[in-house]
Formats: sequence, structure tokens, C-alpha cells
Amino acid sequence: MEYNAKIVNRLKRSDGQLHGVLNMIEEGKDCADIVTQLSAVRSGIDRAISLIVAENLVECVQENIKEGSNGEEAIQQAIQLLMKSR
Repeated sequence: MEYNAKIVNRLKRSDGQLHGVLNMIEEGKDCADIVTQLSAVRSGIDRAISLIVAENLVECVQENIKEGSNGEEAIQQAIQLLMKSR
């Protein structure tokens, strides 16, 4: 699977936010502000996971259809990946 710029940019943004949180901790910033930023990082990563699973599902189902399968296995795999991410 190829990862598009949208996913890479999301992960880079999350990486930057996480570094920002580390700086906030080192500077002794307020706990509520740190937790808010950590929640933003988690949300960004969750969105990236969802995009990756969705794109993977589309690719796998299309491939299975070409091979004569109904894609059920790919759908179940995507469901398992989503469940793991929670």
C-alpha cells in the first residue's frame, strides 16, 4: 500500500504536536493545557489510522474482486485493525 501525502502530513502534524507537548512539560506548563494537546495528538493519530484502514480496505476489496473473491476477508481484517486501534 502506498501512503498518500494526506496521511503523511497528518502524522507529521501529530509528531510536531507531540514535540510541543514535551516542551510544555519541560517548561512546567499547566496540566490542563498538556492534556488538551495530548488529546489533539491522539485524535490526529486516530484519524490517520482510520484513513490507512479505509484505504487498505478499498485496495484489498478491489484486489479480491479481481481475483474472483467477494472481499469478505479484507472487510473482516479492516474491522480487526480498527478494533485494535481503540
